[in-house]
Amino acid sequence: MAFEDAATDGKAGSRMTNQPQNIFIVEDEVVVAFEMTDLLEDIGFNVVGPSIHLEDAKAKAREGDIDIAFLDVNLGRDKTSKPVADILRDRGIPFVFITAYDADQISFLGPDDRVVKKPVSSQKLIETLRRVYPSLETE
Repeated sequence: MAFEDAATDGKAGSRMTNQPQNIFIVEDEVVVAFEMTDLLEDIGFNVVGPSIHLEDAKAKAREGDIDIAFLDVNLGRDKTSKPVADILRDRGIPFVFITAYDADQISFLGPDDRVVKKPVSSQKLIETLRRVYPSLETE
């Protein structure tokens, strides 16, 4: 597929679509990151990343060709995905926090921020994507 190459290099693009193609994953637990990658690729999306470290995530958030992002809240050692969310917000890219915490336990949530509770499943990811992209079509 033509769009696979664009997702793997993480370079910025100016494409705007009504359907997300490139989904950015920030998750510090490697097993969870690759499970989410497999789930999303199995239903036809390109995955940017996954990023398991904050600095890599910030770089991809600044430069990546991203339609939507799933961000783990806690990235370990007192690091959170808030700086990544701030970059995505500035770029106008929608994102969803993925976490085991309840929303009221996350101090930096904005009023419009979306939160999905772990564990995630392919059905939960698709439902979340459909909230952001109501006309989403999946394979």
